Amino acid sequence: MKLSSFPFEDQAWLVLRVGIAAVLGGIIGWERDRAGKTAGIRTHMLVASSAALAVGLGEIVLTRDGGGDPTRMMHAVFTGIGFIGGGMIWTQKRSRGPFGITSAATVVMVAGIGAACGLGAPLVGVAVTLFTLLTLSGVYAVENKLRARTGANAHQGLGGLGNDDLDATDEGDD
Repeated sequence: MKLSSFPFEDQAWLVLRVGIAAVLGGIIGWERDRAGKTAGIRTHMLVASSAALAVGLGEIVLTRDGGGDPTRMMHAVFTGIGFIGGGMIWTQKRSRGPFGITSAATVVMVAGIGAACGLGAPLVGVAVTLFTLLTLSGVYAVENKLRARTGANAHQGLGGLGNDDLDATDEGDD
């Protein structure tokens, strides 16, 4: 019996892909942690790296003996992440509505980033990480400026858009 069924080179590439996914997930987690949200660096790193591992193993099995399917692994990853995301969304008793939606969305996003890295598309992972950071930080700044101009508070919409459309308020977010 041998130690591994997979070639060393395939395993080494997968370890690198998982590492890249962990770093990218950690960057987004750092932004969420800095913003005082509950899902921080460790959560985002683990989600991204586990997604990379799952789809990367699916790819290795597919290339090795034609029996794996990375798309099935992605389906399984996103199904599992859906449960985690759902658990992150809470409704406050004082009828202020749901919060945690943005954190749940970032967890889904880092799963996608991890899947991209796991399938050997780290450039996509880096680009989507930058896009996600821009969305989390840049849109938040724009929202604050628009709210200041319109006099809307954190629980009012902007120009007909409700918090479901623009969900990056201090109190209504996570």
